[in-house]
Amino acid sequence: MQNKKLLAAAAAGLMLLTGCSGATASVSDPDKELMTVGDVTVTRGQVYDCIKKSTGPNLTMQMAEQVIYDREVPVDEEIRKEAQNNYNEYAKTSDDLEGYVQSMGYKDKQDYIDKVLIPAVQAEKLLTKWFTDAQEEIVQEYKPSRAQIIQTDSRDSADKALQALKDGKSAQDVAGQYAAEGTSYTGTAAIVTTMDSVLPTRLINTLSSAQSKAGVLNEVFENDDQTQYFVAVLVSNDYDAIKGDLESTLSGDSTVSEKCLVSYLTETDFQVYDQDIFDYLRVNYPQYLVTRPDLMESDDSDN
Repeated sequence: MQNKKLLAAAAAGLMLLTGCSGATASVSDPDKELMTVGDVTVTRGQVYDCIKKSTGPNLTMQMAEQVIYDREVPVDEEIRKEAQNNYNEYAKTSDDLEGYVQSMGYKDKQDYIDKVLIPAVQAEKLLTKWFTDAQEEIVQEYKPSRAQIIQTDSRDSADKALQALKDGKSAQDVAGQYAAEGTSYTGTAAIVTTMDSVLPTRLINTLSSAQSKAGVLNEVFENDDQTQYFVAVLVSNDYDAIKGDLESTLSGDSTVSEKCLVSYLTETDFQVYDQDIFDYLRVNYPQYLVTRPDLMESDDSDN
């Protein structure tokens, strides 16, 4: 518990910075003795510096996230209820969940709900909100659609599959006859995005940009080395119609959550003034330094 108080104090210190270049955060009364071990004295300043170096960047980002949560998806009765329900579900798998969370340093069940489970629900709500707020950005990045795709192992099979689709046969029936063995593209409707590394880029782009109504794409698509062939039926590329399934498909990817956070950090003009924290983020997470896009460009060019 004492360690948690020290961490909280350290994190609070990070928020007391002014905007001067090269500033470093410090704790008040840094020379005040905090503890002694034998003939060695440890001061508040020493402990603070240790905490800042080891957990300061993570604490800084956690605090920034919480500011965004409270701004974009403030805690309401629905969020509290969902967090409580999550706790109840976890409790079913533990003989003494409250004892366990107390052993982790939380005061009691409610303290754990307030500090862990409510922010977790807020994070989910924020991601859902982002899929609405950032529609243009998401469409440009992921080129989403819902489609029925059949993969074959020869051009001849693909041509025959395409003709069968044009003749009105169902995608599943066509796949049953022509799909490559072991493929996951068997005519079942699914979300298609640029995250799919198997599908040809031109197929993804064509599905996303098709102006015509849903239906069979009158073309066989092949990968770069001409060993895999695909035919497709566009179900929908209307963003509002596929948004829910798109979120379900992408939400488990950490890069998507990161893009969501970066989007709101940019909107709120997030800046870091402590030089130590800034340097850590510059090296490890330059994308979070949203007021310095030049750092991200430099990082990309290095790679």
